[in-house]
Order: sequence, then C-alpha cells, then structure tokens
Amino acid sequence: MSPEVGVFFVPSRFKSATIETIMPSDDARLPEATPVPPAKPRLHVLVVDPDPALAGLTRAALDGFALDGAPVTVLTAATAAEAREALYRNPGTAAVLLEPVLDPAADGVPEGLGLVDHIRKDLGNSRVRILVCTAHPGRAPEEEVVEGHDVSDYRLKDGLTARTLRTAVVPRLRAFLNLQTQAAGRKALARMLVATTGLLEMRTPDVLFPNILPRVVGLLGIGRHALLCIQGDTLPRDRRIRVRASTGRFAKWKDVDVAELGEPNVAAALERLSPSSETIVEPGYCALRLRAHGGIIGMIYVEGHNNEGTAREWQLLELFRNKCSIAFENALLFEELNTAQKATVLAMGSLAEYKDNAAAGHLQRIERLVGDIARELRLHGRFADELDEELAEKVGLAALLHDVGMLSVSDETLGIPGELANNDMAAIQRHTLIGHRILSEAALPLRGRSLLSIAAEIARYHHERYDGSGYMEGLRGGAIPVSARIMAVADVFDALITDRQYRKAWGVEHAITWIAERAGKDFDPLVVEAFLTVVRRIQAEEPDWFPKPEGGNQGLLVAAIGRKLRALFGNRAEPIN
Repeated sequence: MSPEVGVFFVPSRFKSATIETIMPSDDARLPEATPVPPAKPRLHVLVVDPDPALAGLTRAALDGFALDGAPVTVLTAATAAEAREALYRNPGTAAVLLEPVLDPAADGVPEGLGLVDHIRKDLGNSRVRILVCTAHPGRAPEEEVVEGHDVSDYRLKDGLTARTLRTAVVPRLRAFLNLQTQAAGRKALARMLVATTGLLEMRTPDVLFPNILPRVVGLLGIGRHALLCIQGDTLPRDRRIRVRASTGRFAKWKDVDVAELGEPNVAAALERLSPSSETIVEPGYCALRLRAHGGIIGMIYVEGHNNEGTAREWQLLELFRNKCSIAFENALLFEELNTAQKATVLAMGSLAEYKDNAAAGHLQRIERLVGDIARELRLHGRFADELDEELAEKVGLAALLHDVGMLSVSDETLGIPGELANNDMAAIQRHTLIGHRILSEAALPLRGRSLLSIAAEIARYHHERYDGSGYMEGLRGGAIPVSARIMAVADVFDALITDRQYRKAWGVEHAITWIAERAGKDFDPLVVEAFLTVVRRIQAEEPDWFPKPEGGNQGLLVAAIGRKLRALFGNRAEPIN
C-alpha cells in the first residue's frame, strides 16, 4: 500500500477546507498533476428600473468585484415582464435592485411591489435578496414597503452613490451565499439519509455489496461507473484485490482480480488506500476504504467524480464511508456467524451418520430438498401465516438435526436384526421427544424463532403423518407444523432412493410416484405438489444430483430407519414392480 499519511486527499482547489491533509515526505510522494481550480459560478445582480441611471451606478459600484472568488454580473430589466423573463433565464440570481414605481403614471399598487410578491410566492424564491431603490417615496413609502413585503433593504435614490450602493449590496450577496450553503447542507443531509437508510439491515455480503455502489454514486451525483473490491476474504489469505460488485462500464466484472482488468488507473487508485488514507478524492475518481476485522478490507472505486464539489461534500463522503464500514463489518460478522452455525449444525447432524455407514450425502440432500420445498411453497403463497421469510431461510439447515435424538438409542437396539420388540420400537420412537428436548433447551437463551427452535419442532413432529397415523402424538393435517410436514416428505423420499439393509434403493421415478400417491394420506398434498416441482427442476438442471445405488452392508442407523419405514407403512414401503 502507499505510504501516504492523512485522512483526506483533497484537490488544491479546496485549500480553504477545514479537513486537514498531511502529506508524506518528498521522497515518498507519488508524482501527481496539480488540478486546475474550476471557476466559481457568477453571482447575478438584476437591476429592475426603466431609468438606466441605477444600472449604471450599480455597474460602477461592482466593477471588478468578486465575492469569495465568485465574480459579479449586472443584469438589467426596464419592466416587470422583462424582470420575470430574466429571473426565468437566471434562476440563481443573487440580488434584485428594484424601483417599485416602474410606471409613475399608473395608479394603484406600484407594479414593482407586485414583482416582489411574484418572486416570493409564485416562484417560491426566498433566497434572492431584494433591495428597494426608489425615487418615489410618496408612492412607495418605506414603512409600507418594508412591513408589507419581503425585502432586505430600502434606499432612496437621492444621494445614493456607488460607494453607499456597494456597501448595501455586498452584505446581501454574502447573505445569499450563506442561504445557498444552508440549502446545500440540507440537501446533502437528505442525500445522506437516502444513501444510508437500511444499510445496517443488509446482513449478508451478497445483499450489501451490490447495494452500496448505487448509494455512493448517488450521494454526490458522481459517475455511475463503480467497483466494490475485497482484499483478504479468501483462503489462503493473500493481498490480491478482487471485484465483488460493479456498475456502469465495470458491470461485466465480478469475482475477478483487479490486476487482470487491464485498468492500471483503477489498480493504482486502490493501492493508494491505507489505514491512514481511507478517503481519496481526485479529479476523475474517488476511492474509499472500508475497514473490517480479521484482515479483510473493502475498497470502493467510483470513476467520473464531479470536480465542482465542496469540502462539506467530502466530509459527507467520509461520513458515508464510516457508515459503510460499519455495515460492511456487520455483514462479514453475520456471514461468519452463519458459517460457524452451519458448521456446528452439520457436525451435530453428522454424529448420527457417524454411528453407521449411512448413505453418503444424506444430510446435504435433506438440506437442499427441505429448503427448496419451503421456498417453492412461499413463492406461491402457501401457508403464509406460518411459512414466513425467516422460516423459509432457516428450515433447510434446521432439518439437519431431525434425528439428533437417535443418539440416545443404544447400539444394541439399533443392531438388532429383523423386527423389533415393542419396547425396542418404543425406544426408537422416543428419539423424537429426546431430540426435541435437547434442541429446545439449547434454544432457550436465543431470541425469536431461532434455528434451534425450528430444529426442535422438526425433531418432534417429523414422524407425524397427515392422516394422523404417525407418532408420537398422532397429529393430523394442519395441526402438524409445516416445517415437519415438509421434512416428512423429504426424509422419506431420500430414504427410498438410497440402499437399505433390507432392500435396494428405489428408482427416483418410482419414489416420486409413491410419494405422489401418498399425498393426503401420509403427506400434505400442497407440500407434495411443491416437492414434485422441486424434484422435476433438479432432474432437468442437475440430473446427477440424485444418489447412485451402491448395495453392500449398511450401518446401524440405516437399518433402524428401514424398520421405521416398515412399521409406519407396512407393505406400502415395498418396491414398486
């Protein structure tokens, strides 16, 4: 990384900014072109008076004058109509010098005062400063004008000099700039609220990363070409920088090394980022560094930066970077927690398989089938009162613990050949209650509907049957939790398509047909409908996903599962000829 030291790299046009920049020593400094400061926009002063004398006096007063580097231009209008047209063409006019009595021969309210009301009410312009300069105080008395209309000053033309006029105008121009700054600050805060809303609720990198780029692009109105890159998120750890999200002309790049993009400017900009140089703003681009634990670093590169920004906008960008860093670290921690949780669940679920030579991939197939069936049901609005987004997201992983209670069954009972005595079958059936107790007690400290509480529900009820013929409680229909109804279909299907001690594996089509025939009896018909959709989709897209029959001796738990199937279904579990 680059040796620069400091918080911001601010272009030279922001020498007045309050953000401190500490530059490195001369021998470490990278050669950089000095950007040319862009010209500040002109301040327009509109003189509305049929008598050209006031316009001439104004030009003399403001000749060569610039306020904080912004030059002043004098515009003229002889009538209210011309003034309206001038304001329409120059909506950012800073000040209006107005003769309220534009037509001395006209009766009624002076036309110029109507123009004041038009500016304030019709145009909704509260920023432009209006100075009344009149030769007709009798038609437009000071007290009536100041109290009845939103004007900044009242002057008589008689005795007005270029010096006194300049003294009156300059503070009004400064007030206009202050109002502009305040309005820009309010808009910036609004953009910040839009940019940061919901960031901390995006809990996974897959959701967060694509959402960061449009927000940072919109924050300062800068170019739409942007990259989000990560360093250090692969094993083994290295210093390679990889693209994780992209927009604009970079959209085709994802999961590739920055070094392979053929964009040396991008690579050089990202290499400049360091712990002491986390926000870099240069003509043509800006770059942000997102800190995270464990040596993982996020980097944002946005091309096409707007060079007319202000120091306040860079502070805004720095604030956004800090918010993004928090969201970035939270997402990585959440991902790490989920990974650790899944590893723990897989280890617990594998304990049962460890007791035997169970069919390879059983847990992985169960997780896939249960999760896909739940998402298919949710997609079609099935069981909406029970199957919410959280359950659909967690139920596949929770299903891996469905038989954890089997660890309580002795090897002697699992190894009994042939049919089991009533007490042995009762011991096996009690695994649902034991598994539920283990998991529900573990879930007690956790808030909400946790993974373990869903797993406890599945463990207890996955042997219930839709017609009430299952165990342990003989529940039927909707009284069985939907998670268990889904698990029942997936578990039996996987048992049918893998070799068992007492029989060979069924063909996939035979198993599908049998499951479909048991809809409304053993299984919920809507769950079976979703199951058929999921399995047909897997057959079309991943035909090798299903296990291949292998034969041979099977383990203790597999034998027990076979006995459970025969006890539940009798001859219904025999192969279809």
